[in-house]
Amino acid sequence: MSPADYTEILNLEGLYARCWDQNDAEGWAGVFAEDGIFEIAPAGDRAPLRLQGRAALARFCADFNAVHQGVHLPSIPWLRFENDRAFGHLNFHFVAIARHSPTHTVKRLATGHYEVTYHRVDGRWLMAHRIEKPFQSARSESFDY
Repeated sequence: MSPADYTEILNLEGLYARCWDQNDAEGWAGVFAEDGIFEIAPAGDRAPLRLQGRAALARFCADFNAVHQGVHLPSIPWLRFENDRAFGHLNFHFVAIARHSPTHTVKRLATGHYEVTYHRVDGRWLMAHRIEKPFQSARSESFDY
């Protein structure tokens, strides 16, 4: 592992959060390898989810962000390198708001950690497999009359 490898993965994690939060679905899917996998383990009212491939990932991001606006608050990842593979663990908090009407909003909160496998593909680090493991995921609705 070189300092450049570590920095590239830190930037990749930053790009992951930025693209999702700004509804750049293609950019978000682009942090994954072509056949990359994103999973969410079940927690609270959230069912498990497994997506594979950039097209499915981009659709998921676009569909979620068509309704919600949110922000990721990730921690600095712990990373372990093995040649052209790396393994990461980072904590996160995510807050999103959906306004269904002027008087009806839905807030989604998730807190937990990510387990990530990164692969160096053609000299560039990408996410091969990312598992979101929330220990709390909740949705609350607010009606203003």
